[in-house]
Amino acid sequence: MRRGIKVALGILVAGGATYAIAGEQLAGTSADATINAQLVTLRAPIDGELTLAVRGLGTQIGANEQVAAITDPRPEETRLLDLQRSAMEVESDRDRLSQLFTRLSESRASLQRQLDDFLSGRFRQLEARLAESRAAQEASEARLRETEDTLRRAADLSSRGVQTPLDLGRARAGAEVARQDVEVARSRTRTLAADLDAAMRGVFLGDAYNDTPQTHQRIRDIDIEIGRLDAEIQERSRRLKALRDRIDEERVRAGRAREARLTSKGPSLLWEIAATSGEFVRRGQDIVRLVDCSTAIVTASVSETVYNGLRVGDAVQFRLLGAAPPTSVR
Repeated sequence: MRRGIKVALGILVAGGATYAIAGEQLAGTSADATINAQLVTLRAPIDGELTLAVRGLGTQIGANEQVAAITDPRPEETRLLDLQRSAMEVESDRDRLSQLFTRLSESRASLQRQLDDFLSGRFRQLEARLAESRAAQEASEARLRETEDTLRRAADLSSRGVQTPLDLGRARAGAEVARQDVEVARSRTRTLAADLDAAMRGVFLGDAYNDTPQTHQRIRDIDIEIGRLDAEIQERSRRLKALRDRIDEERVRAGRAREARLTSKGPSLLWEIAATSGEFVRRGQDIVRLVDCSTAIVTASVSETVYNGLRVGDAVQFRLLGAAPPTSVR
């Protein structure tokens, strides 16, 4: 009984093997197959001392895994130093302009106080003169009324023969003089009123000048200078900000130039080492060569009969040496 079971199992195993071999022969097989992949060369992006992270040929390397590092002990920082020097010069110039701006502002404030005191005193002076002129005008008008009354009495007395013509002439002359005095007083009052109105608008009228006071003119000049300085300070500030931005960018670039890391783009195998750890390499120098496993391709030689039956997209199985299960691809 047991012997019969063993015989049956042997027959089944032999039949399965025969079926597999026959299936492979019928499907078309080839023992002449090779696997190829693209070689990737990693080169030094900067000058510096090389440190390899992997050493053995054939080492499997994962995606984005570090392969080597390059450190430059003496990075080129001339551009960074030039930018920092330019920034210091612009900042120093801006500080100088700011100090000048502050001093001019203080001078303007002092002149403005002087001008305010002058205007206040000038207004009080003009108002006092105007009040004095109006009082003198009222006095002149009172004298005019008095002389006109005297003239009327003299004319009445003269018509009755009581007063001589000489006295009448004197009365007429006195009345005429009083009228002229009133006109002079009124003209002076109008002049002082015009002076006060102009002073309120910032224009001062006088016998020898018709302009704003010298302090006011100096304030205008300082305002123009302050405006120019403010524009230059803003321009220096914009230049300084741009220089500082460029300094930050240059520091980042210098940091990248100081150290560089070489990594694999995908799963790879270490194929060749072109430089050793501790060696000083130059920019663009070959460091290692990797086999890019993501670009692997299998080539096989088959008979003409099998080749004529192949179509694009047909399923194919291949088995690597030493690997048990076959791998299916299209």
